Amino acid sequence: MKKNKLTVIGLAFAGLLLAACDAKPTPSTSTSAGTSDSASASSSAVEPDLRNADLARGKLTYTDENGQEKNLTRSRIYAASGAPHVDSRPATGVKQKLLVAPIKFQKDPTDAKDTIEANDELLAKINLSFVGDDEALKTVAGAEIYSVKSFYEKSSFGKGAFDVVVLPCWIEYNGTAKAFQTSASNQGGGVAMSNYVKSWYATEYAKAGHGALGADWQYKWSDFDSDKDGYLDLIWQVYAYPYTEHDTSFWWAYVTYTGNQKNVADPNIMTLAWASTNFMSKFNGYDTHTFIHETGHTLGVNDYYDYNNAWKPMGGVDFMDHNLGDHGAYTKFMYGWVEPYVLREEDLADDKVAEITLRAQTTSGDCLVLASPDYNGTAYDEYFMVELVGPYGICERDYKSGYESTKGFTKPGLRITHVDGRMYQRDHDTYIKDPNELGRNGGDFRVSNSYGGRNNMRDDQDWWPNEDGSVKKWFCEQHLMESNLDAQNNCLTSPQYSATNGTLFVKNQRFTLTNNSGWAKTFMPSGTNLWNKAKTITGWNGTSKQKFTIDENCTCNFYLKVKDIVTDPTYGAIATITVNLAK
Repeated sequence: MKKNKLTVIGLAFAGLLLAACDAKPTPSTSTSAGTSDSASASSSAVEPDLRNADLARGKLTYTDENGQEKNLTRSRIYAASGAPHVDSRPATGVKQKLLVAPIKFQKDPTDAKDTIEANDELLAKINLSFVGDDEALKTVAGAEIYSVKSFYEKSSFGKGAFDVVVLPCWIEYNGTAKAFQTSASNQGGGVAMSNYVKSWYATEYAKAGHGALGADWQYKWSDFDSDKDGYLDLIWQVYAYPYTEHDTSFWWAYVTYTGNQKNVADPNIMTLAWASTNFMSKFNGYDTHTFIHETGHTLGVNDYYDYNNAWKPMGGVDFMDHNLGDHGAYTKFMYGWVEPYVLREEDLADDKVAEITLRAQTTSGDCLVLASPDYNGTAYDEYFMVELVGPYGICERDYKSGYESTKGFTKPGLRITHVDGRMYQRDHDTYIKDPNELGRNGGDFRVSNSYGGRNNMRDDQDWWPNEDGSVKKWFCEQHLMESNLDAQNNCLTSPQYSATNGTLFVKNQRFTLTNNSGWAKTFMPSGTNLWNKAKTITGWNGTSKQKFTIDENCTCNFYLKVKDIVTDPTYGAIATITVNLAK
């Protein structure tokens, strides 16, 4: 679902695979021998110089104008930009409130679409889908799915959990759905309804016995502003009316922002989510996938699918792509939920070798950043993210059984993604290197996972051109570096591509960008081992041809080998990898 500030968010050639000598070539690559180990320093016969405990960790904080240390989350950066979001890493002991408002309309016998019965049974399904415990939801849904509350408790390792409150009754709009759409045409459904909801709540709460809310209702409106910033933390408006496929302007699932001014005494709504009860239709009417996905946007991250349907950078397997599994390590880094190990090339100088252990990310939070030169230590820079993924924890059902025709990873392996999370403030041609500047003054991403940019405008179009500007290889915010290389059919060439077990790196497989490796030629915009940041934009000729310089020394020289992946009763799986510098 689309994301714009204060607006709506949405939805082979030889030698490519450096596999072990006894591994069979994948069907998508040629059968000639892969690059031999002679191209790199051998890392298997020496005692490692560095282990997990020797590595720096990703930076999750910044220092504000008063010298106070605060969390550097995507939501914090949005707030500094003037667009408050839900706090993905609230202060210890303070959970963000998530208010769920079920919406019904007066029946319209002339409206053929008006088919949903907003009754007690549907209200109970909304309640369980948002707050139900795992066993209760599994029993009625007939599958291992999770409520919104349970998912975010588990995905965040308790760091970004919500205190979810579902209203005990329907809010009945004083008119039909058609009448509401007509009256809200200038504001959009979500924003217009939020005004109605606030007024309705104030009226009912003021009545004897709190009106439709009931005498036992314990929440004042201001209770839903847990951080006392003058805004409700988050409101989910779940309406009983069919959605219109891909109508991002009204009857669809999205997150948006009202632009209201803060009011500490009587909090206003800023961040809201809006979706039809029909999104719950699967799993016996308890499907939570869309609600989990949209809640991810309220914490500040983009969609990872391509709005222009030209490629599929994450291959579908991510909750911010095709709504399945779990949030990936990059997303959790932005949320402030994981603290990656960080490996820089200078750490491996003088032929040093690092041996790193990674437990499955979704059950442990483990992940590794292979940093670009001059890396600022945060999620908001360029790097490779390495994480062990597989059918464990909250990923298990989706990965094994699939969701909406997309399956996940049924066997464990390392997922390696190229992240370009650099941000800008006012001058898109530059990027912010200082984490303190991001936290204090905000910023937005230079690029997205939509081919050519989310808005098809220059302000999120970064590419690597040939010297004559004739060929543009677009930058992504995050994309796969696939193990089973296919230069013609991959995540950056085909919108039909889907990630598979073969996408992941497994025991004895290697990854490197050096020596014109297949990964560099196929997946790096430069077509070489140069990072995106090797290019500096110095100006424009018109609106399409960049002036730029290239730093030929801004190269990636990591050489990673998967030493082993073993099963583990607690985390599902554990991987051991070695990293050194290629020669």
